[in-house]
Amino acid sequence: MTTRPKTPSHATNLPEKELPAGSWLTPPWTLEERLQRIEALGQRVNGHVRFICQVGSLNGISGEAKEKAVTAFYDRMVAMESQLSCIQEDLRLG
Repeated sequence: MTTRPKTPSHATNLPEKELPAGSWLTPPWTLEERLQRIEALGQRVNGHVRFICQVGSLNGISGEAKEKAVTAFYDRMVAMESQLSCIQEDLRLG
């Protein structure tokens, strides 16, 4: 009987989006792990965007609550995009 080498606790073959919530709190150890998590986070953000874009069809929630949520979401998305754009530009400029 052959035994497989023990996998380090920080490594996994599961897609990041399937990891337990606490796994997001542990830092990725490699560039590859960071890129996998960025991809998974992008998918999660896309889900949030799809949800907020359908806020008009939500029943039982006041127009004021919808407006407040959409405004907060928009403001954070603008800030995030600006920060990510700066990182991309800095990398390209070297």
